[in-house]
Amino acid sequence: MNKCVFIYFLKEGDRMKFVDTHDIKPGMILAQDIIGKYDLIFLTKETVLKKENIEKIKKMNISYVCVKEESENIDEELSIKLKSMPDIKLSNPYMKSLSEFKKIYEEVGLGKKIQVEMMKSAMSPLIKEVIEDNNILSRLRKLKVVDDYTYKHSINVCILSTMIGKWLNYTKNDLDHLSIAAILHDIGKSRIDSRIINKPDTLTKEEFDIIQTHPTVGYEILTQEEFNMDICCGVLQHHERMDGSGYPMKAKKNKIHEFGKIIAIADIFDAMTAQRVYKQKESPFKVAELIAKNRFGVLDPHISNQFLFHISKFYVGNIIRLNTGEIAEIVLVNKQMPTRPLIKVNNNFIDLYKSLEYEIIEVLV
Repeated sequence: MNKCVFIYFLKEGDRMKFVDTHDIKPGMILAQDIIGKYDLIFLTKETVLKKENIEKIKKMNISYVCVKEESENIDEELSIKLKSMPDIKLSNPYMKSLSEFKKIYEEVGLGKKIQVEMMKSAMSPLIKEVIEDNNILSRLRKLKVVDDYTYKHSINVCILSTMIGKWLNYTKNDLDHLSIAAILHDIGKSRIDSRIINKPDTLTKEEFDIIQTHPTVGYEILTQEEFNMDICCGVLQHHERMDGSGYPMKAKKNKIHEFGKIIAIADIFDAMTAQRVYKQKESPFKVAELIAKNRFGVLDPHISNQFLFHISKFYVGNIIRLNTGEIAEIVLVNKQMPTRPLIKVNNNFIDLYKSLEYEIIEVLV
């Protein structure tokens, strides 16, 4: 599947674009020099890329290269519309998974057993899309799903967790177990009074204490049904934190199962970037910066770094709103700080890594 690329003009008539190194094809023409080791030029501008060039570029740990744009007539308004179009191929399995999970959640709330095979069957096409497509997050953002937050959140956390597992080179078997743990991470809430779960106001201490039992309740539900222990631990420990500040056991560091560490990051990211009736959604870059801030002490540093590096690449080419009110477009990910990319405002390029007065407050397209 083609990735969204950012097209810009260096001078009149000189149209260029950034392309992911995995999407480079023979015949593309470099629009800028590629600098190699010791600041020496590896390939010069105007080079027509050959197969051997591309193989060497991929070994250089470069995320993107700048090539000449072939099209002579680019309709920017049409481009924005195409980026915003719903993704039917993803929408169908997503909605099926959402519908089946809703049934399972409600049945578990009534004391019934989890229909494991039905859940796996419903989730399989969606997980297949996640595993095979490196651009899944951009596609996920296009889905406009109006449904109860609890169900949508569980599906999104499942998708994000599976993506992280893929980035950590998990086997297919481990990805299957992780996806089940992630979609069931809040299953314990099905047996907590819905008036507390959906309360828009600040919870009382007693209510908050009840909410904090949901990982334990979920663990008990799964162990009684003899789920794989890795899955059970992921559900039990997704609110634990590396410094022992989490719950329900205040576990620390290597006492927390890796599934729990992964689901914790996915849970935070989706919860904070979601629009709620009583809470405005946060910019994904603001949430990513929060994760970056907490990666040494609260969240697992290795998993956090993998998440931040990969997640930020999905936003290249997206249109954003800055804290100044200006509209910009993301051009390139900064490896030193993935949450502070290179952007373009009108005809000016701004490196957010150096210009700290700017913040991305909203991703528009």
